[in-house]
Amino acid sequence: MIAHSLVKLSLATVFSSMTLCAVAQADLLDDVKARGKLIVGIKNDYVPFGFLSKDDELKGFEIDLAKFVASKIVGSETEIELVPVVASNRIELLNAGRIDLILATLGVNKKRAKVIDFTEEYYNMAGIVLLAPKDMAISTWEEVRGQKLCGMQGNLYNRTLTETYGAQTVLLTGTADMFKAFQNGRCAAVAFDGPILQQKLTDPEWAEKYKIALETFNYIPIAGGVRKDEPRFLEEVNKAILAAEATGLLINAEKAYNMGESDYVAKRAAEAKAAGH
Repeated sequence: MIAHSLVKLSLATVFSSMTLCAVAQADLLDDVKARGKLIVGIKNDYVPFGFLSKDDELKGFEIDLAKFVASKIVGSETEIELVPVVASNRIELLNAGRIDLILATLGVNKKRAKVIDFTEEYYNMAGIVLLAPKDMAISTWEEVRGQKLCGMQGNLYNRTLTETYGAQTVLLTGTADMFKAFQNGRCAAVAFDGPILQQKLTDPEWAEKYKIALETFNYIPIAGGVRKDEPRFLEEVNKAILAAEATGLLINAEKAYNMGESDYVAKRAAEAKAAGH
């Protein structure tokens, strides 16, 4: 009798623990819908992907995408909280539960895939280019050896710059600080994401003094990021991204933010539309 009671008590404890675990691991999609708001980590200093306009409004390629995703998941593009992140803290904030989704120039790689799940890819970014003074004579990446190069903390190519090419990196937390450090003479050039540096040269004052001295040696697929083990939420985000592509939203965003017209975005849009997304 005692043994039988102990078995029943043990089973009750197991089932109680399972119930508590189920409650603790509530489904993110249900949580977001119950909250009525999608919380997205974005860049706010990263023209053309996410930036503050002159009237302090957040705009950009990924801001447009984030609002579209919110419209599909919670029913309105205004039911969204945009949380500024940087490369060095975006995954930490995601896994801490501070944000639901990263849409912040997140490059896809195997190391990151161990700690987060990637959404559908939606952009193919020139991984890194070199912006330098017009009088800087340089023709290959091998020539940056020993040079001080300004960049951003958390960038995928920082290790390549130091270990492969022997550069000395001066790493900042934001693009404004990075450009300021360069102008203040803390580095000889800026090694950073191609679209951002190309965009910087649309400023006449920068175009007069600086140039893209070296083109990229690689391209990075860009995707969103979600926490591990949230398959329903990931599926809904993916559906929304594909729908955004099918409607031409990202093609229009490229035009609106002077990004040029990439074959990659156009091809994905055509494929998404053909698939009926």
